[in-house]
Amino acid sequence: MIFMLSYRIEGDGLPVLMIHGFGISFNIWSNLAPLLREHFKLIMIELPGIGSSPLPEGDYLQCCVGEIERLRISLKMDRWRIFSYSSGTRVAEAYIQHHADHVVNVLFLCPLQTQFHKAAALMLAKAIDARFPRLGNWILSGRRLDFLIRLLGFNSQKSEHSRAWTDEIGACSVEILKQTIRSMPDSGRRSFAPPPVPYLFIWGKQDRITASPRKPSAHHRLIHATHAAPVTAAEDVAELAIPFLSTI
Repeated sequence: MIFMLSYRIEGDGLPVLMIHGFGISFNIWSNLAPLLREHFKLIMIELPGIGSSPLPEGDYLQCCVGEIERLRISLKMDRWRIFSYSSGTRVAEAYIQHHADHVVNVLFLCPLQTQFHKAAALMLAKAIDARFPRLGNWILSGRRLDFLIRLLGFNSQKSEHSRAWTDEIGACSVEILKQTIRSMPDSGRRSFAPPPVPYLFIWGKQDRITASPRKPSAHHRLIHATHAAPVTAAEDVAELAIPFLSTI
């Protein structure tokens, strides 16, 4: 089967692979791309089953890694930088574990690493869904999905972006959303292992999903943002991302 990820390229500089988060693709970069494309060639992909990309085969995370590498080869990119967001940070982590020699550096925005009680709640939800999948389908649709996005992404604050996120995520196959959730290592509780390339974590201080470090190291930065940082704090993110990703 010929499988090729859907992608969009903007800008003409150092190549940067942009990996989106849960169920939402190109639109997640609507505020960030204009700030970054003056400095980089942005290769914005849609992960398997998202947007125009074909459905995955086999293990979701392994499929993501394999198809990203296939795209790199197709585009004749020897090495590229990676900008990842939310659940996409776990895809970036897995990709680097297999293809670090093709990665210059990696940025993790709103890294999907959460607290123990939140991970436990997600594990319980996955166990319930395994027995009652229709219940999981119901939760990940309609008003329930809209509520979860506003609660976890925007901290229940009004935003012009939350409706667009609900529409796009709601248009995805529920099974793809579930596969994304299932692919999270230890339901998001496991810490990121330091990658073998230069890296930077950017955490939102008001992020209800992630567990930001209490004492950030040189590899960690905190900004005033919720989990919706790519659209609500784009300038703060770009201010940190541009000098880091520009490093040769």
